[in-house]
Amino acid sequence: MHEEALRSVLLIKAIEESDRAGTLVPAAERLAASREARRSAGAPAPGGDREPASAALPGAAQRLLALRAGILERQVVARHPFVGTALAAAAGPAWVGLLLIVAGLLGGLLLSALDGTQRINILAPGLVLLVLWNVVIYLMVAARWIRSWTAGRARRPWLADLIARNGLTRLARLTVKSAAFDGQLATALRRFAVEWLEAARPLLLARATRVFHLCAAAAGAGLIAGLYLRGIVLDYQAGWGSTFLDPPQVRTLLAAMYGPASLATGIAVPDPTHIQAIRWLDGTGGAGGARAALWIHLLAATAALFIVLPRLLLALLGSVFITRWSRRAPLPPALSAYYRAAFGGVDGAIGRGIIMVAPYAYEPAAAALARLRALLPPALGETLSVDSRATVAYGGEDAFLEHLGERGGSIADVIVLLFNLAATPEEENHGAILAGLRRWLEAQRRHAQLLVLVDEGPYAARMTAQGGPGERLAARRAAWRNFVAAHGLQACFVDLAAAAPQPVRGEPADGAVIGQLRGALWQPAGA
Repeated sequence: MHEEALRSVLLIKAIEESDRAGTLVPAAERLAASREARRSAGAPAPGGDREPASAALPGAAQRLLALRAGILERQVVARHPFVGTALAAAAGPAWVGLLLIVAGLLGGLLLSALDGTQRINILAPGLVLLVLWNVVIYLMVAARWIRSWTAGRARRPWLADLIARNGLTRLARLTVKSAAFDGQLATALRRFAVEWLEAARPLLLARATRVFHLCAAAAGAGLIAGLYLRGIVLDYQAGWGSTFLDPPQVRTLLAAMYGPASLATGIAVPDPTHIQAIRWLDGTGGAGGARAALWIHLLAATAALFIVLPRLLLALLGSVFITRWSRRAPLPPALSAYYRAAFGGVDGAIGRGIIMVAPYAYEPAAAALARLRALLPPALGETLSVDSRATVAYGGEDAFLEHLGERGGSIADVIVLLFNLAATPEEENHGAILAGLRRWLEAQRRHAQLLVLVDEGPYAARMTAQGGPGERLAARRAAWRNFVAAHGLQACFVDLAAAAPQPVRGEPADGAVIGQLRGALWQPAGA
């Protein structure tokens, strides 16, 4: 899905899920947009081929979502032009990057004239520090790439992450501003901002990192331009002075500093005799020195080789990633459930599918299973039917995973792993089934989704009998939340013993729970 289409889809998704009563977008308009998108996409007539209920979104499903979002976006913007401004703000201000690059260029120009004199120190401490700083950056970039290849996930660069977040500052301000005249719209925009930042974080980080590289390249280019511009109109003298170094030592140091530039330009580094001849004999440079043309060439070539060219190469690699991501943006797993909800009742657009519920180490009561059957389809897709399987015995993780395919996993669109909050999570058992199920899906069912559901009903009932849930319930939730997160998943907590809440102001029951269930869905990468 293209970046702009994904942004539009996430905006409409946030509006629909925040506005379940249909205040901003009436239900009739949502249904009409789904049908219009299906007609525009040339979908088959009822009774023909239908979209599968699979959790993965094929290209046809992505086009339907994009078309539907475009239709609803135009309607929402017509009523609330403010939304169009917020959507544009989410793309980020391009002028900020351009301003930073120009600032880098000006900084390089100023650096070339920092001392305000007409002499050049051939030991170039400023250039050496600039080169060393860039080399450190290159090593950090290489280390991050190695970590991403070996561990599968690299630590985010904190400065780029900060700029990526700040890039959405205007959207955050617009969201706050919208609360003054439409609280429902403000809620939807806040949700959109969070979901867009999470979904587009790799893109935003890549753009911020590219700006860094271009700023550094511009600073190097400004330094080179400043040297040559000042050399044209001023008579630069080159020399050196040192309390501790002798000409042979300086010659060795210069050969190391300017060796690559010497090879690239064919300009040889002078011998120690020449080095001695251009030594400044006093602090003012009143004696020694020579015409600086040769050294300006070496300085400029060094800056080009160690700053400008590597930074431009890194910026080019970043642009390749940005272009690929923008054209084929990875989809958040929650979009699969959203797609099923948006098109599930439209002329039989989606075939039937299965939600496989696998309780672990406890037997849910009949009422709890009935609550699940009522709760999961509205959250994950009305076209999905709930298939509750036998409880996985404590210690039977290996047997469960070994026969998972033949016991329904091979045809399930969503697998719900149901835990009991009353149990204390253990790595050798609960952790084993979590990690094993992730590996099985990655190897066997990359298009299926996984939902980790924790039933807090039995534990809450026990705590209530002992005088109230209090802090112990919160502590147990935190323990499970952290434990599941350590396995790269998100736990969703539901009291299956509680009755469904009554609708509030036209909003359907379980609206908050539905959002949590969709947000906790996990899908193997690359599906």
